[in-house]
Amino acid sequence: MKFKQFVNSRKFSWTIVGMGVLLSIVIFGFLPTLIPMHFNSSGAIDDYSNRIQIFLFPLIQFVIMFLTGRKKIKYVLMHSKMPLMEPQYNWIVSGLCFFIFLVELRIIYIALA
Repeated sequence: MKFKQFVNSRKFSWTIVGMGVLLSIVIFGFLPTLIPMHFNSSGAIDDYSNRIQIFLFPLIQFVIMFLTGRKKIKYVLMHSKMPLMEPQYNWIVSGLCFFIFLVELRIIYIALA
């Protein structure tokens, strides 16, 4: 039961953000100077950026977590045309943070390949 409560809470979302921060810190020294940052519609790399920009992913996750935790924003998002319950809202936020984490993993994988 505790696992279900953990997954349905914001702690799970913050854990995903923490994994992104930790991954960025650990992998930073192993990345090449330029890493791929943009892909065209066929999946080919069409833009490179400095490796310091790998920290943009955890920053974006942190901003999402900060904004979705604000009472007014949370109220607006939970009481729209289709009202959400607390676990549903947390799953949406966790899913968005996890998607950003997966994008970060893909960029790291391609940069190191």
